[in-house]
Amino acid sequence: MAETSIHLLERIAGEAKLIVFHDGSKVTDTFFLTSTPVRGFERIVLGKNPLFVIEAVKRICGICHAAHAIAAAEAFEDAMGITSPPNGRILREVIGLINRVQSHITHLALILPDLVEPSNLNTLLIECMKLLGAVNEVMTRIGGAPTHPTNITIGGVLKAPTEAALKESLRRIGDVRKRYSVLQENILSSMNNSEKINLLKKHTIPDNIGFLASHLFYGDKYTINVKYVNVVRYEKYKGSSVSGEYKTTSMIALYNKHVVEVGPRARLSLFREFNNRSLIALQIARFIEIDIVLQRITELLERVSLTAPVRSIVMAYGYGRGVGVYEAPRGILIHLVELGSEGRVKQYHIVVPTMFIIPVIEHTLRGLPVKIVDVIPRLFDPCIPCSTHLIEV
Repeated sequence: MAETSIHLLERIAGEAKLIVFHDGSKVTDTFFLTSTPVRGFERIVLGKNPLFVIEAVKRICGICHAAHAIAAAEAFEDAMGITSPPNGRILREVIGLINRVQSHITHLALILPDLVEPSNLNTLLIECMKLLGAVNEVMTRIGGAPTHPTNITIGGVLKAPTEAALKESLRRIGDVRKRYSVLQENILSSMNNSEKINLLKKHTIPDNIGFLASHLFYGDKYTINVKYVNVVRYEKYKGSSVSGEYKTTSMIALYNKHVVEVGPRARLSLFREFNNRSLIALQIARFIEIDIVLQRITELLERVSLTAPVRSIVMAYGYGRGVGVYEAPRGILIHLVELGSEGRVKQYHIVVPTMFIIPVIEHTLRGLPVKIVDVIPRLFDPCIPCSTHLIEV
C-alpha cells in the first residue's frame, strides 16, 4: 500500500509543500504545490505606461528583480521597434549578470547545510554573506541600487557610471573573483561523504528531460520559438490524478509539450561542453556559472565607454506587440506585451523559470529514495513568488 508524506519545504524562495507518495523506500509520485498569495502583476500593469511597468515588474521578486526589468525592457523595445545603443546594452548585461551572481550566492547559503560538514558550515556561510555584500556594492554603483536597480529603462540604461565608480567596480569584482575561488575550493573540500551526497552523485534527471536556454549570458528570442512555450494549469498538466485537495497558485510551462530543464545546467549544456546529468551536477553547474559570469562582468566593464550614449531616447508610443526573452538566474524568462493605440499596456503575460522547473522536480523525484526527497527542490532552486498566477475564488 502506498504511503504519503507531506514536506513543508524549507530554505527555498517562497512557500510551497511537497506531497510525496512512496512505497516505504522509493518515491512513486509527487505533487509540488505552491501557496504564496497571488499579487496579480499581469493585471496591475494593464493600462499603464511602459516606463511604469519596468519599475513595477521588478517588484515581482526580491531576488530576480533585474531579470524581470530587463525582460520587460526587451519586450517593450521589440514592440516599439527601438534598440539600445551598444554602451547601454553592455551596462544592462552587466546589471543582469550581477543579479545572477547575487541569486546564486544567496542560493548557495541556503543549500550549504545539505552539502558540507556541520563543523565547517558557519565559516562558509559567513563568507557567502560577505561576498554577497561585495556584489551588492557593485550593483549599487552600476545599477543604482543593490536590489530593484533603478538604472534599467526602455532603450538601455538611464546613465553611465562615473569613472571612479567604474574603476571601483572593476576592483571589487576582481576581489570577489579571488575570494569566490577560495570559497568554492573550501566548499568542495568540505562536502561531506554522507549517504545523501553519494545518492545525489549517483542519481540523474530522467533521460526524457531535455534542456532549454536561449543564451549563456543575456537572452535571445531568436534562439527559441516562443510559440512552442505551452502554459497550462497544474490540474490539466497532472490530469485525472489531481483531486480537490491539491491546490496550487502556480501555472506549468512546457516547451513543445515536453518537460524541459532550464537554468545553469541547461545553459552550460547547450552553450558549453557540460554533459553531467547527475543531481549534484546542478549545483556544480552553479559553481561554474558564478566563475564564468564574474569573468564576463570584468570583460564587459572594461568595454564600457564613459562618453558614448547609453540610451535610445526616441520612443514610438502606439500599437505594437513585443517579446522579451532573458536568461534569469533560474533559467529562461519570457515577457510578452501588447500595446494599445496610446502605447499603454493592453495585454501582459509572464512565463518564469519556476513554471518549467516544477514539472522537472516532480519527474526527477519519481523512483528516488525517500531519504533525499527534501533536498531535491532546493537543488533546483524554485522561486515561488515569481510563479504565482492563480487563485481559486
